[in-house]
Amino acid sequence: MTAAQTSFAVDRRNDQGFLRSTERKGAGAGFKVRGVEGWRGVAALAVVAVHAWQVMDTDDDGLGPLYETPGLLTAILSVDLVVDLFFVLSGLLLFLPFVVAAFDDRRHVPSGDDFLWRRVFRFIPTYWLLVIVCWSMRNYGITTADWLDLVEHLLLVQAFDSERIFATIGPAWTLSVDWMFYVALAIFAPAWVRWVRQVEGDARRAARLLGPVAAVALASVLYKLNVDFVWQIEPDRWAWRFGPAAKADDFAIGMAAAVLVVWMGSRRIPAWASLVLAVTGVWLLFEARRTFYYVPDTVLESLRHPVASVGWTLILLAVMTCRSDRPARWVDNALMLRLSVVAFTVYLVHEPVAIGFENLGLIDTDPNGYLHNYLLIAIAALALAWVVHRVVEEPFVDVGSLRPREGGRKDLYAELDMPPLPAHAGVPGALRADVLEAQGTRRTSLEMEVLSR
Repeated sequence: MTAAQTSFAVDRRNDQGFLRSTERKGAGAGFKVRGVEGWRGVAALAVVAVHAWQVMDTDDDGLGPLYETPGLLTAILSVDLVVDLFFVLSGLLLFLPFVVAAFDDRRHVPSGDDFLWRRVFRFIPTYWLLVIVCWSMRNYGITTADWLDLVEHLLLVQAFDSERIFATIGPAWTLSVDWMFYVALAIFAPAWVRWVRQVEGDARRAARLLGPVAAVALASVLYKLNVDFVWQIEPDRWAWRFGPAAKADDFAIGMAAAVLVVWMGSRRIPAWASLVLAVTGVWLLFEARRTFYYVPDTVLESLRHPVASVGWTLILLAVMTCRSDRPARWVDNALMLRLSVVAFTVYLVHEPVAIGFENLGLIDTDPNGYLHNYLLIAIAALALAWVVHRVVEEPFVDVGSLRPREGGRKDLYAELDMPPLPAHAGVPGALRADVLEAQGTRRTSLEMEVLSR
């Protein structure tokens, strides 16, 4: 099975985005996943919407300005479910090359070091720059600065520290969780693929892929239930509910989706079946909405994030595997594709932008001013994200692409496709003489005789 034979992959056009050049070294890719690329832009703008509400808070509880209308408040807080979409997309897209290699013996097994190499150049330079800038603006003095906060953020381990998980750049906690997933995938996935290849038949290979994925998802679900109902961890010990163990099921669900779409191959489902999947996914997202402020009281409230992940996955599958290309075109429209290019940077910069506007007194704390606040933050974040993307992110992605996907170093001095040289090209200076002659200048016979000696 190859990428061209799948129902989810189409040829990639690398001219999407904000004035990006198709000649960039890092712009090349084998394929893109149909009906998936545009979701990043939607998710990033949704996260901006939540934080635009929270920055209007006046009593430091982080819930926003409205208490007299709890239904509206919980609805806005329920938008945190788009974070589960980010994790599902990570599990789907990053596990996909390994799954394709597991089903196709002709494919090269992606190496862990090459996988990490590209991920590091993809987001670490931008992330480090923004962390250092934001931390420096909040910490002053050698003895008074919180150096541990800086170290934890630079090492991407803040998700294990309840006191600092949301410090410096609040949304960056998801990158800490993502990084643990990247490292785990780089360590285990190549050997996992080789183990899967030891059996014949797509069904048996799919079982070997889905078995460990299901075990991870189950362990994460049991962990969350223990945190809420057995160990009864306090709600302000954030690392217990936002750390890698609590979010592992989101990645596992996305990984399971990757196995399913590759196993389906070129088969697609009819439009009515896609509609059923999408409606079911929307229903699960509705059931996973926020119905509490701090501590969940029911099993559904405790497991609302994996429930939402299943809902997102059904919606993604409905679009990816639909027999009609129309749903995929709706998702991958020109605007969303361009927003998806800078979605990562928007995700990082929007909170510092919002806090900056708050410090300048530009945030309206009246609930009626929410739309004004959102547009102000979103437009400024998009503008700043575009600058950071072009100046920092793109160049480092291009640097990372200098390494071949098979490992080793790319030959930057490969033989050029040049016409054969004239017969006398071996004579020193002869080729230059030909060039000079073409320009209307000839060397004297004495000069040629000296050069030939």
